[in-house]
Amino acid sequence: MLGRGAGFFRRLRELPPQDQEKLLAQSEHFQRLPPERQQMIRRRLQQWNQLSPEQKARIREREEIFQSLSPEQRQEARAIFPRWRALAPERRQMLMQTFRRLRDLPPAEQNKFLESEDIQKRFSAEERQILGGLGRLLPQGGEASVEEPAEDEE
Repeated sequence: MLGRGAGFFRRLRELPPQDQEKLLAQSEHFQRLPPERQQMIRRRLQQWNQLSPEQKARIREREEIFQSLSPEQRQEARAIFPRWRALAPERRQMLMQTFRRLRDLPPAEQNKFLESEDIQKRFSAEERQILGGLGRLLPQGGEASVEEPAEDEE
């Protein structure tokens, strides 16, 4: 029997599609969920099953990064990522390119970089707040391998 929440979905998605549906049909927990929630889980499974192996690996890597964050960093991530996703795609890309530069700097230089005239001119106040929040997710050594914010899976 699979557990509840995000762990349930993560374990379920690793099964072959025919086994996924079989397990859902047998799961008392799943059967007790509201129909809309059941439909959402089925939709996410269908989307997952259509991803390439490379896309799945990338998502798993992001999930591992998210799981390695402290509770405070996870809370920060949950606050930042919806704001990041609300940006236009070209702005998200520009922000992530800048984040990669920030990530590669020594911690002592990161604040200077964020407060630089170049950053002030290139990004709106909202974008600078997002960039600063992403910077707070970096480990002390600035070695994070965040490529894009991770989706917080169900």
